[in-house]
Amino acid sequence: MQGNRLCAALRMDAPFGADPLAHAQTLVSYLTADEAATGSILVIYTDENSSDNPRSYSEHVAALRTELDQAGMPLWDAWMVTSAVWVKYLWTNPLRCSEEPLDAISTSTGNAALVYAGSNVSGFTEPAPFTGDAGTREAIAAYRPDEWPEALEDSRDAWAQVLGNPATLTARTAQELSAAFQRPTTRDYLMTDAITSALDQFTSVLLGVFPTRPDWTRVDTAQEVAFELMKATPEGQRAPMLCLIGWLEWLKGKSNFAARYFKLALEDVTDYRLAVLLAELVNRGVVADCARNPGKSYARPKNPQPERLRPDPSRRGPTSAVGTFPQVRGGLPRSAPPAAGTLARRSPITSERAGTPATVKGHRHPTHQVRNPSCGR
Repeated sequence: MQGNRLCAALRMDAPFGADPLAHAQTLVSYLTADEAATGSILVIYTDENSSDNPRSYSEHVAALRTELDQAGMPLWDAWMVTSAVWVKYLWTNPLRCSEEPLDAISTSTGNAALVYAGSNVSGFTEPAPFTGDAGTREAIAAYRPDEWPEALEDSRDAWAQVLGNPATLTARTAQELSAAFQRPTTRDYLMTDAITSALDQFTSVLLGVFPTRPDWTRVDTAQEVAFELMKATPEGQRAPMLCLIGWLEWLKGKSNFAARYFKLALEDVTDYRLAVLLAELVNRGVVADCARNPGKSYARPKNPQPERLRPDPSRRGPTSAVGTFPQVRGGLPRSAPPAAGTLARRSPITSERAGTPATVKGHRHPTHQVRNPSCGR
């Protein structure tokens, strides 16, 4: 809180068996990024309440109150929310503190105002199933680019064109981009190309360290295109796109959603290395650097999200694996295509084979390593 104004929100799971004081210190270390904060409000989501323990996680709350006081943002109020009711956590007098139904909140004027302001987080989007034909797997394998720099540049150019105008995505382009994501070196470049303000060092990009605010409209577009690519990609080849979607969710500050996409990636390809790495960041409670900076963080749009690209048989347009797409007019968020020569040529760390450096345009890139993910805090 800044005075009576609600500002940044942080949502984290309470790790099972974790020391309450250490967990509280981690939480407060994130919250102190808001140097203008004057107070805090806590909401505990749980169904673990019982008559023997009417206030779940009391040790965590006590530790958190101490740490918040020391940080100059004391805890002003707290609520406990279950799947059916909510109650004031800090009030224990039953005459003053009774359970209230959640419907009283969801139907309130205040909730409507928060939804309009963009504070309503929509549900998790399940990836659509594969809709291609039986020969798609072989086609994607045949389109997989080689290790020549020219092939990398072709893949990046195709990716940039689709991000600039998603309506140009055709069945052939979808298979070629899906094939490009199968090669770790190319995958890393395509991921970082979704962030126009990214640095040249991939470890910094991976942790969300950007010199300026990312073009979040372009990021939204990259996610939408990745969902479309999965419709044209069979099981066993979808993990790279799932990692891209989950990573972008994590950059937006949605770690819960990100973790689910990483889990789907690991179900698609067992021990997929990038998914293991990204899931570890979430499991350690690391928050993307850009998500902690109000000047760079993602702001949810006030209006409802537009529908995904869908076939429109009444219009002629480029065809994709899922049908004919119309030219986009106010539907999928778009960003302007990059001007010639302005697309940053970054140097991701690549190679899925341990200990095997990759070489692109004279640069050697070590394998993925994050020795201490907490350095991105």
